[in-house]
Amino acid sequence: MNPTPAERVATILRDEFAAHVVRLPDIRADLSDPHQPQLQLGTVPLGTGFALLRVLTDYQRLLKAERARSQRRG
Repeated sequence: MNPTPAERVATILRDEFAAHVVRLPDIRADLSDPHQPQLQLGTVPLGTGFALLRVLTDYQRLLKAERARSQRRG
């Protein structure tokens, strides 16, 4: 089964956090509403706020790009 755009973005975000040496207990896509996918983040360790902001500023851009890519395929 192919991952949804939100699941691909969650994977990208996990990789981005790892690149900034930020370990989150859990980050996953909540697909309960397919029109408004949400990211569910686990507890963010103290001191990771700036890395979190840096990564999440790209979230909307990544999700938009993934949606556009999936629409071109389908």
